[in-house]
Amino acid sequence: MADQREHDLSFAEPASRPQDVPSPYLPPPGSPSGSPGLRPGAGSSASNPQATASLVLGIVSVVLSLVFVPAILGVILGIVGLARARRGDPPTGRGAAVTGIVLSVLGAGLGVVLAVAAVGWVSDLGEEIARETAQSAAPGDTDAGPEAEPFDPADYAEVDAARWESIAKDPEGAQGRSVVVYAEVLQFDSRTGDDRLVAAAGADQPGESGELTSSAVVVGEEALLADVRNGDVLRLHGVVTGSHEFETPIGGNATVPVLTVAHVEEVGFVDLGDDFEVGAPGRDEIGLLTVPVTVTSSASGPTTYAADLVAESEDGETTYGTAIVLVEDLGAGKTGTTEVVFFDEVPGDAVFRIRNTARYPG
Repeated sequence: MADQREHDLSFAEPASRPQDVPSPYLPPPGSPSGSPGLRPGAGSSASNPQATASLVLGIVSVVLSLVFVPAILGVILGIVGLARARRGDPPTGRGAAVTGIVLSVLGAGLGVVLAVAAVGWVSDLGEEIARETAQSAAPGDTDAGPEAEPFDPADYAEVDAARWESIAKDPEGAQGRSVVVYAEVLQFDSRTGDDRLVAAAGADQPGESGELTSSAVVVGEEALLADVRNGDVLRLHGVVTGSHEFETPIGGNATVPVLTVAHVEEVGFVDLGDDFEVGAPGRDEIGLLTVPVTVTSSASGPTTYAADLVAESEDGETTYGTAIVLVEDLGAGKTGTTEVVFFDEVPGDAVFRIRNTARYPG
């Protein structure tokens, strides 16, 4: 009979077969369409509990994610199920075992991701609680640091050129003095750090770069200096807190004040043109054109003013001549007048305007 069964399987299926006789080439009743039927003698009720358990536990591990035990058991039972499937005839449960292993590994991976996310969330929550606790701490709590006093401009005094010069010469002797000064930022980069900078400083708001002739180290909180850039002109409210010594480019050492600031304001260069007033033109005894120019000093110490007086057309398109304005050693708030002479031919409808203003100490 065995030989006859092998002989039958070696030939093509007969053209017709009774409906109630199963064919070895067709799926048996109840099997999925297109899948091979069971060979004669194979039990259709064979089961693989390990593979089924692996599939179930894999699904559970994906759903729960953080429960790693089902994932581990799912992998172990899936491996056992695969081994049993290889020994079975047919290999029942192989697909379920593989699916269970994959889902279990996926569940374990998701569990790790969610666990890391949970740790991060807990850490962030802890930091938030710590911040709220610090903010709500009682004033008498010894663990809390002293609160920073609010900035009050009235606590800082304007200084004149002479006072700032004395501070620059002896910063140690001026420690604790609260002042208002101006500064042009010379260096603020990775070498100075985010909480300090080097600046040219003085009592007066400068009209151009280089007007301030003494140096200072400015120290402040990073947030306070965050928007400061090299070349900015600042108005500073700060306290002299010491001195800093450094080597000069030409050799030797220089000592400059250290100013710890509580308030920083970017103000830019002042328009020195407002200190000049141009009078009506006239002629001197030899017929040269003269124009009186009056300067009122806005500086806090002796100052020399310089500028160009330009004779030009009303629209500024044509320049007829240029003369130099120079008023020397003008005291704080004082006024000086000079006669500016033009040696060029200037038409009667020319307009006179101040250009290229500058001032220097002394």
